[in-house]
Amino acid sequence: MIDVFAQALADGVASGALYGLIALGLSLQFGVMKIINFAHGSLLMVAMYISLWASRYLGAHSLVAVPLVAVVMFVLGFAIQRWLLEDIYRKEATREPMGILIFTTGLWIFLDNLFLVIAGPDYQVIKGDWIGRTTSVGGLMFGYPQVAGFVFSTLTTVALVVFLRHTRLGRNIRAAGQDREAASVLGIDSARVYQVSFAIGLAVLGIAGALLAPMYPVNPFVGDIFGLRAFVIVVLGGIGSIGGAFWGGILVGVIESVGAQLLPATFSEILIFGIFLAVLYFRPTGLFGLEKE
Repeated sequence: MIDVFAQALADGVASGALYGLIALGLSLQFGVMKIINFAHGSLLMVAMYISLWASRYLGAHSLVAVPLVAVVMFVLGFAIQRWLLEDIYRKEATREPMGILIFTTGLWIFLDNLFLVIAGPDYQVIKGDWIGRTTSVGGLMFGYPQVAGFVFSTLTTVALVVFLRHTRLGRNIRAAGQDREAASVLGIDSARVYQVSFAIGLAVLGIAGALLAPMYPVNPFVGDIFGLRAFVIVVLGGIGSIGGAFWGGILVGVIESVGAQLLPATFSEILIFGIFLAVLYFRPTGLFGLEKE
């Protein structure tokens, strides 16, 4: 019994790191731009399809496809912010434009149905010898994609934290997130910072999608459940907190995995969303967030 729970705990940590990576881009976008991107899950689905097609038509190894997907999603994110969202910012001229919430909801529905037409409703999988292999660590069994997901997710999170804290552009992004008007007075181009921030958020999401694709069948609606899970993690970890998104993902992954050993699957979901509501009510800044205006 102890071995079963140890395996469940380890599986929860591994999957939770990937959950945290999915939520990380959403947390960055909200923390800097103060927007709620309801198309986050659909954009994850787009990244998964790019990884699938890179494997199928280019013959790329799933891990080799990770930087390719990240670059494509970065460009897509820059274009979305530059040509679509920026105009809404300018028209509404508010700190938290509601138009973007409505627009990204429409983008969510549009992307899901666009890929339903392009790729069809069938579930598709990435094939590869390494995907079905397992390795033993301390007597616990892990699949190769699971190990890759944990390692890449952790490294990506650390790299983003270092970037935001120790580079000029990273400090500009943090400054614009804290006070857009004050940052503009100091000579920081907020529009360009927002473009780069949204693009980085989608690049991170692209990495998560490329890591997720070998583990889950891809279909036009696969991103919806992960997008919803990302919102839960962002609230649990603390809105705008990069480290909070990572640890929030770990928490959700552990609850999901260990809870499945004690409760029916539906009860695990009830537990996750029950904790989500409790945190939202008693500590709106999240478990790892800081009090701020």
